[in-house]
Amino acid sequence: RVAGTTGVCKFANFILASEDFFDKLTVEQEFMSGIDTDKCPSLKIAEILLLIFYQGQMTPLQTYGYEHVLTLHNLEKAGLLKPQTGGRNSYPTLRKTLRLWMDDVNEQNPTDISYVYSGYAPLSVRLAQLLSRPGWRSIEEVLRILPGPHFEERQPLPTGLQKKRQPGENRVTLIFFLGGVTFAEIAALRFLSQLEDGGTEYVIATTKLMNGTSWIEALMEKPF
Repeated sequence: RVAGTTGVCKFANFILASEDFFDKLTVEQEFMSGIDTDKCPSLKIAEILLLIFYQGQMTPLQTYGYEHVLTLHNLEKAGLLKPQTGGRNSYPTLRKTLRLWMDDVNEQNPTDISYVYSGYAPLSVRLAQLLSRPGWRSIEEVLRILPGPHFEERQPLPTGLQKKRQPGENRVTLIFFLGGVTFAEIAALRFLSQLEDGGTEYVIATTKLMNGTSWIEALMEKPF
């Protein structure tokens, strides 16, 4: 077991120290923090494209080649790529209101879920945090910007099934991810449940475990 763990650590250090990983991480962080960028490298272009398009900073480039047309079509069908209709870009509002990017992450003594992504707070986990306290009614205007319906409903239990929580006992919240959840989101939820003022234990259910690369690969398709 020690040898296996050592091997995994060496492999992880090799990946983290690679120039490709650092370049990709740098570009992702620049886009998510709102830094203007007019181009991106070819490294894992599909993942970077989603960040660029979501920021509203770039339109599809013909230079990526016709062989990626089907992939772009799949991304559009999934609702991940949308043409700009002249409306205002909503990401800066979401980033500021929901605190999706934190510049001052304390890696030695982290106090926010953005620690998991080295600055970026995953939207799904931030919404779970706000649902727990103070509730989604406090961000109703922001929720209208997000795609898809949303609602907050409380289902009262019959008197005989109600259980009084003991002092110091956390609430339990089940979060179900349809389509899949990333390992980093799971780590963020675990970290959130460990915060001293969290007061909530999260149980995670999902249809699939994935990471950013496997998610994009599922949408990639070549004409031949």
